[in-house]
Amino acid sequence: MERVREEPACRPLKVLIVGAGIGGLTAALGLRKQGHEVAIFERSELAQETGAALHLASNSHGILRRLGIYPETFGANPVHGLLEFDYTGSLRTDVDLQASLKQWQNLWVLSHRVRLHEALKDAATAKQGTGKPALLRTSSRIIGVDPAKATVRLEDGTEFSGDLVIGADGVGSVTRKLIAPDMKPFGSGKSAFRFMIPHDTMRSNPLTKDLADRKGYMTFWYANDRRVVMYPCNNNAVMNCLAIYPSQLSKNVASTSGNDWDQHSSKQLLLDLFNDFDPRVQVLLGMTEEKTLKSWTLLDMERLPRWVEGQLVLLGDAAHPFLPYQGQGAGIAIEDAASLSALLPAGTPVEDLPSRLALYEKLRDERAHRVQEYTRMSGSDLNDQKRNSFNVMEFVNYNLGHDEYHNSEHALKKLLWSRNSLNISWRLPLAFGPMQSPRQDLLGRIQSPDLDATTKTHSIRFKTSATYLKNWFPTSAFSFASPGTVAEATFRCVELQNLKWLGRWGYNYWGLWIHGVKYTCRDGAELFGSFLPVLFENEADPIVTGREDLGMPKLFCDIDVGQEENGDTSIDCSWRRNSFVTMELGGLEERTGEPSGPPSSITDDNLLLYRYIPAVGEPGKTDAEYPVIVDHEKSRDTCVVTRRMTATRAKVEFRADDATMNALPTIGSVVAGLAGVPVYSVLEACTTEAKGLTTFSHARKIE
Repeated sequence: MERVREEPACRPLKVLIVGAGIGGLTAALGLRKQGHEVAIFERSELAQETGAALHLASNSHGILRRLGIYPETFGANPVHGLLEFDYTGSLRTDVDLQASLKQWQNLWVLSHRVRLHEALKDAATAKQGTGKPALLRTSSRIIGVDPAKATVRLEDGTEFSGDLVIGADGVGSVTRKLIAPDMKPFGSGKSAFRFMIPHDTMRSNPLTKDLADRKGYMTFWYANDRRVVMYPCNNNAVMNCLAIYPSQLSKNVASTSGNDWDQHSSKQLLLDLFNDFDPRVQVLLGMTEEKTLKSWTLLDMERLPRWVEGQLVLLGDAAHPFLPYQGQGAGIAIEDAASLSALLPAGTPVEDLPSRLALYEKLRDERAHRVQEYTRMSGSDLNDQKRNSFNVMEFVNYNLGHDEYHNSEHALKKLLWSRNSLNISWRLPLAFGPMQSPRQDLLGRIQSPDLDATTKTHSIRFKTSATYLKNWFPTSAFSFASPGTVAEATFRCVELQNLKWLGRWGYNYWGLWIHGVKYTCRDGAELFGSFLPVLFENEADPIVTGREDLGMPKLFCDIDVGQEENGDTSIDCSWRRNSFVTMELGGLEERTGEPSGPPSSITDDNLLLYRYIPAVGEPGKTDAEYPVIVDHEKSRDTCVVTRRMTATRAKVEFRADDATMNALPTIGSVVAGLAGVPVYSVLEACTTEAKGLTTFSHARKIE
């Protein structure tokens, strides 16, 4: 595995957004907050955004709040209930939804489109706020886009270049033609009138007063092939109304180009098409002002074969025009914007855009078109066979129970993890992905050398009994390299400080190294090193990573190192204040004239380990057990000795009486075993200080 070099921080992406609708502005705000440079090109003057209301269900409302947009501050009111009638006025459903909607994190609110649009525009372009303000250019009709160069050309010939172009230019999208030139929206067979009526006007008539008084209620009247829908906005002060009917019943509807979806229409035509509906509907329709009455063809489109071409990507209605039957058109566009923002965080390299955009397409194509299919089913006529299989709760749960920012953020992590799948060391808990360790970062790359870390090692190397220690070898493949009953071992304590991987904190470890050990492989090859039967550490993180990543036999204890003014050092290991071993080094004398480099007391040879993982619920059985070797030469490269001192006095003293053993319920057997190690004579006692950190990144399974 190649060592990762420190790379300079990636520059912000330059993002060009075509279209300043709800989706385009949400994307602009999200990408601005990620630190990117954003320019928005809008063909209109934005002088009069469409005057209608829209649904902000939990899935989109939560995204807006994450971006700092709070719909209740500009008049959005929560959904409280649902009323359904047949076209004659007979009640079918009257349900209070307030209790059931509490299961969703964010309220389902009803907002005036203009007010949401203004809030998004102000947040994206304001001088205050996170990131550089987005540049909004109105009256800027795009006549050309180069997906390969991320360039847009305006009608006046001006060109702008960036790293990414987002086509958020609606159902009549120009950018879509560059990705799927043969895909065009088509009439769904239905058209709609839309209009808004003040609640005060409705309250002035006894037939409609009760409807206006029920705050937060969505009301529906259904005939077989047409329907009237109304719901409040602007703090329950205005009722947004929609009257849907078969397009063939009128020629006075907009074209299917998608560019004139809000053309003015005839009030008389509206009254004629719904003349057999409930008298309350007749009164309601009569309240509309003809000059504000709009009509348009409800457009649909086949599923696009792809959303991305080069450095051009589609968003919102440009990728998936929505019918209005579930109120999710704006919500899914907001989700698209959230997905792009999550997949393109600060530091995204330009060269990584193709894989990020491919992931965006995969995530959003599946969800958007499933919601579209539910929407088509919801809008089918009452006698349509498809409607019989329509499960309302299924689509409500799917629509509302989703957070696209979290979904995309996690998908990006999985993408980055997959690139290093052979190198990443996973450990429990798996739900959160790989965790950083001393040996690798979150993406599985070997940590860069930690040259600022410091190491102080206290060692007592001694002669001892080979016959005593060989009983600790886990298999017969382990043996001493030399015959005889005398072996060498070292009690060693290491103080580590200023560790990058541990937030510049440190920890201590203490253990026993058995030298001169040989491992004989099944093919007869021989490996030599020091065997480590146990290692105590005083921090949980290195214990967990060492046990799971390397198979090291690590246990916890407190390790206190004290030093007198004359340099004498005392090391005490304890568990719950019950001391079980003390190691002392005194009369330290500094050595001079030796070459700088890692001394034998830090990494004197290869390290031999034995990994053992017990099977859950099956005592005595294992899920895995095998020998491990840590290559000395590959592990020594960053540790440089700065000072080396030899002790003239050295002592290791265990407390292994019954009282001590009883006070060590989990490690007593280990301490008793260590206390039995005989010390025939001390060969060397020293303290060594070093800069940098000896790593164990090159540990490998032997066989």
